[in-house]
Amino acid sequence: MGHRRVSAVIVTFNNVEMLARLLDDLLTQTRRPDQIIVVDNASRDDTPEVMETRFPKVRYIRLPENTGSAGGFYEAIKAALPDSDLIWTLDDDVRLRSDSLEQLLKGLEKLDSKLPLSSVRSVNPSHPHPYPTRLVLFPWRGTLIKSDLIRRFGLPRKDLFIYGEDLEYAMRFNSKGFYCYWIPASLCAEDRKEGKEDYAFAGSTTRIYSRSFQLYYAFRNHFYIFLMYREMGRLLRLLLYALKVTFILLLWDRKGAHGKLLAVYEGLYHGLRKKLGRNQKHLPGAQSPSPTTRLSIRNPDARGCDVGKPSCSSSRPDKSLMRSS
Repeated sequence: MGHRRVSAVIVTFNNVEMLARLLDDLLTQTRRPDQIIVVDNASRDDTPEVMETRFPKVRYIRLPENTGSAGGFYEAIKAALPDSDLIWTLDDDVRLRSDSLEQLLKGLEKLDSKLPLSSVRSVNPSHPHPYPTRLVLFPWRGTLIKSDLIRRFGLPRKDLFIYGEDLEYAMRFNSKGFYCYWIPASLCAEDRKEGKEDYAFAGSTTRIYSRSFQLYYAFRNHFYIFLMYREMGRLLRLLLYALKVTFILLLWDRKGAHGKLLAVYEGLYHGLRKKLGRNQKHLPGAQSPSPTTRLSIRNPDARGCDVGKPSCSSSRPDKSLMRSS
């Protein structure tokens, strides 16, 4: 396999310190990306100044307004596509081992002739399998996607704004018969863990988004996506999860329950009615953050998975690959 042109694309919002650490990681890779593109969703911090002074060779695209992670990755992938064979999608809050890209490319080369691949993905430090396994669905963080398939099947859905656009993208590839595989030798670890709260309920722990706008877009987009792809099992689990969230918030968060539950059920209704895009009632920054939350359009665990638990990060062991990894 000859040299494949790799573009690393990052969407950022008000997170300059973590962004700078990630860019340092990219610039010290044993196999460096052929280009790095940062799309800035109108950050209000020092991102423009840091990009100009510390990373002048990185392609920097500053958007005039916050288009959400969906709009950001739409613009980033669109910008990278003409000059790329592979596009590596990264959140702005991850850290990379120095050989992460080199190992991803080695894993891709081993699997590409054997499997209908859309992409390969780096693992987090707690990944359980030492051999490549298939993801049910993939998030942006650390996923290396084939550009030719992007040209065939289109760009991400920017009208989803935030949460679930990576879920829809993975389901789109899956519906065409192309899948994503973990590459255990490639490490990509999240550097930020706020944005959700854990509640003890019925003998288990349930994780719920901390803010109303997160709940609105997550429930809206998941309902819309599951309905569009006729994923009725996941749709049912989403509705059951909404009921569970209702009980938990009424029991444990009485002060904030009203606004959060309005967001949940308005999101479900708008998902049913296909009312997408950016809702002016539910925007990042419109609510005061609690000490355990962060002001960002991207949740560090925003895989399109927690709402309704579609298990996008679960893996399916492919034992025929054990010896080839």
